[in-house]
Amino acid sequence: MRTLLLLVLGLCLASQLPAQKFIQLEKANRAKTIKFYVGQDLTYRLKGQTEWATALITDVQMDSQLIALNWKTMPVSNIEAIRLQHSGFVRSLGPMLMLFGASWVGYSVVGAVFYDDPLTASTAIVSGTSIATGYLLHRIFKHKTIRMRERRRLRAVEIPVMGEE
Repeated sequence: MRTLLLLVLGLCLASQLPAQKFIQLEKANRAKTIKFYVGQDLTYRLKGQTEWATALITDVQMDSQLIALNWKTMPVSNIEAIRLQHSGFVRSLGPMLMLFGASWVGYSVVGAVFYDDPLTASTAIVSGTSIATGYLLHRIFKHKTIRMRERRRLRAVEIPVMGEE
């Protein structure tokens, strides 16, 4: 009896759940997609504009292909490009190399002042190379820009929960 009661209660509560709403970035003939859910920040550029804007996705309407960014509604087709942040090791490698170069200089200076270790050209080469490489990697892998063209499209998607019409 308890099990039946819990099952009925669970089904009743599940029918009250809202649908999943997101916008999906697709590339032609590719199964992999990038999804942006309601509540996430989106960095985008509108058609005919040069500046980038970052806004919170507050609502997605699949029927009319509208997206609400900071409660301002616009068609999904108005977005010309999306800027994505690189994630993981590649993005953090640049600052780590710059920190290594600065640490190398610091330890070499401490060694020269307190322990009579001579500062050599190799100290400048190692630290300068790592700082320059880290700066370049940081600038190159800062973000990725995806432009909406004939092979890429952005569309609003809503996955209803079972029982919702």
